[in-house]
Amino acid sequence: MIDIGIKTEEGKFKFRVCGIVKSGDKMLIQKIQGNNFYCLAGGHVELGEDTLTAIKREMLEEVGIHTKNEKLISVMENFFENGERVFHELGFYYEVEAEEKLDTNDYSVEENDKGEMKHLDYKWVTKEQLKDIDFRPVVIKDLMVNGSKQLEHIVFKG
Repeated sequence: MIDIGIKTEEGKFKFRVCGIVKSGDKMLIQKIQGNNFYCLAGGHVELGEDTLTAIKREMLEEVGIHTKNEKLISVMENFFENGERVFHELGFYYEVEAEEKLDTNDYSVEENDKGEMKHLDYKWVTKEQLKDIDFRPVVIKDLMVNGSKQLEHIVFKG
């Protein structure tokens, strides 16, 4: 399938989903090789795919888990610059529960993402530990630390 995204010399648009995976008092965060910050596991929504199907697929592909009780907690329009390029990202953020028991040891994997190999480092952290970690987007970090009782629509221009 085709990822929903547009790439030009001036910038990039991507439509993605991300999952907050919890086990006890810990949450799973990810660092992608080449980045100096952490984020949530997830990926592009594919053409013709709804976000619930996408989050289930991405959690299986990236984290290796089957999910249940997926709860949409935020829809975020994220605008940022990286050097000369402008990024526009539409993200659906879900809390997800694993169907299987999770091992909360940190680990690394090599992912084949449509023919491109990516090194991913995974770390399990508590809310207190997350406060001191460079995690992006920061507004999602705030939701993870402080929680939310309702669906959040966030527009962030950083």
